[in-house]
Amino acid sequence: MPKIQDLKRSLLLQLYARASAPCRDYYGLTIAESCISINAWKITHGPHVTPKQKFCPLEDVTQDKFLQEEIKNIFGATILEYILDLANNKRKLENLPTHLFLNVLRYLKINDVLNLIQTNKIFYELCNTDSVWCMMFTKVLNRSPSPDEKRMAFDYGWREALKRRMTYIRKVFNENKMKMKKQPAVHAKKKTIKAK
Repeated sequence: MPKIQDLKRSLLLQLYARASAPCRDYYGLTIAESCISINAWKITHGPHVTPKQKFCPLEDVTQDKFLQEEIKNIFGATILEYILDLANNKRKLENLPTHLFLNVLRYLKINDVLNLIQTNKIFYELCNTDSVWCMMFTKVLNRSPSPDEKRMAFDYGWREALKRRMTYIRKVFNENKMKMKKQPAVHAKKKTIKAK
């Protein structure tokens, strides 16, 4: 029987979804290398109902047609296909172990990673992790983060830290650009005064 430790140790993907109207139930899906966990918050039955959790080894998902249909209806056919590929050991870029996936991303350009994020829901989730944004931070700025930037990332996440750092860099760049535009005009006035 899979355990919470197995999920944490080999976590690949975590997704959340809301059931279609008029139902108000929420669902969470945690996918690890050897098992999945589905959490269901049946809010329709009352706001204080505790979530139900179901663990399932990946090999059992291939046999359980009811579970497959449930995953497909709540999270979509792409997610079901992703899980079945994992269960059948069909290796694709999106179901590589996390450390291998990160190693592949290290060889991509920033724009390639940003394009990958827009490919589908799985890549969106995989590429929006803190570890990927930390790597992007290092690539964009071409240096390791400073202690202040690490603290900012701890508080807000690497994506927000990169966004704030880029905003600051643009602001300083624009201020310097304005100063440079003003300086040649000052020199030109001085030259005309000397000529008289």
